[in-house]
Amino acid sequence: MAIYSFRAECQADVKRFHQECLKVGLITALQAKPDDQFPDVEVELQTDASLEALRNVMRRVVDGHVMLQTLRECPLAENSLERDYDLS
Repeated sequence: MAIYSFRAECQADVKRFHQECLKVGLITALQAKPDDQFPDVEVELQTDASLEALRNVMRRVVDGHVMLQTLRECPLAENSLERDYDLS
């Protein structure tokens, strides 16, 4: 299983992402860690899904652009969580 991580604007975005994963059959083990100072949520997940499959699910989430732009195949501790504005 691969490890991925990303940042979301809020817990509701993470919930919508997880629901979309379940709809399309992507089984994920997901851990979300709220930021102490902001509504942002940092997420690490394990899945057999590819990076592109996860991106496609994130594209289906309304206002999921921050998740999409910060998703990387690495543990949360190694992810800068900086946005890649070239992804949409």
